[in-house]
Amino acid sequence: MKRIIAAIISLFVVTGFSFAQSEVSALPDDEIKVDLTKKIISPKNQHLEPEDKTGKVVIEYIPMTDEARVYYTCMYESYEKGRAMNAILGCLEDFLADSRNPEVSVTDGREYYRYRYMDKDRERYYRDKDNRRLKWTEYSVHVKFIR
Repeated sequence: MKRIIAAIISLFVVTGFSFAQSEVSALPDDEIKVDLTKKIISPKNQHLEPEDKTGKVVIEYIPMTDEARVYYTCMYESYEKGRAMNAILGCLEDFLADSRNPEVSVTDGREYYRYRYMDKDRERYYRDKDNRRLKWTEYSVHVKFIR
């Protein structure tokens, strides 16, 4: 009985290998090229307060997924979470307004009207890579734009 079952299973395996198709597709347009490049945008209006001398806002925009990561970086000693949130919110509102203006837009014709948060906001503390031993703070937000 076991030999008969083993023979039938091996017969199925052999016929499966002999009639298997090649992996080349019959459709010519099957190879889709996906652009997952990031656009690094440094907003002209950083929405920083006058006493925030070391702050900087950078937007990493991914057009394929309509997502962006916004980073606010400043020195550890002058970091306040409220300032970081205000700067990022101002830059996001400017980005939404610019997406609706075709002369200024970096969104390749996409018009966004609002956004939603994908993750919780993150704070990261790190030291300068040089030997100057400066401490920096990075506050980041991950959003998805909605058309």
